[in-house]
Amino acid sequence: MTMHTERARRNGGRRRGQAMLIAVLSLGSAILGATTIAGLLTLYQLRAANDTQNSAKALFAADAEVEWTLDDYYCGITGHVPCPPSVPVFAASGAAGTTTCYAADGVTVSDCANTSTTVGAITLGTSAGTRRAFSLSLIGSTSTDP
Repeated sequence: MTMHTERARRNGGRRRGQAMLIAVLSLGSAILGATTIAGLLTLYQLRAANDTQNSAKALFAADAEVEWTLDDYYCGITGHVPCPPSVPVFAASGAAGTTTCYAADGVTVSDCANTSTTVGAITLGTSAGTRRAFSLSLIGSTSTDP
């Protein structure tokens, strides 16, 4: 064997080792990238599931505010529902609700039970930054049960 052939054989052996090292590093990088993407997708799914729960809490809080507003509006009418004792409390669920009543000219009314001025309301339910609202129109409502 000549010196040139021996050196070529040795260099070829090193090159095969380098190729294997590059292949292993490339494969490791691809697996790491795929794992990172899968982790991010899982994180987004968990956030969406949590947002769904908070959305439901906020929706039910806004709905409870609608019921309270209707009770408050109709409580002064003789023979109708009794007046609600206080505003709804949602402390156990972590949700909160508010009601804003409006007059015909769009001005905020402080007393939702004032049937002569109140024509509408907006109820807002919140839970962990998620908000859901209902708009309630009292125009044309009657003072008697159907």
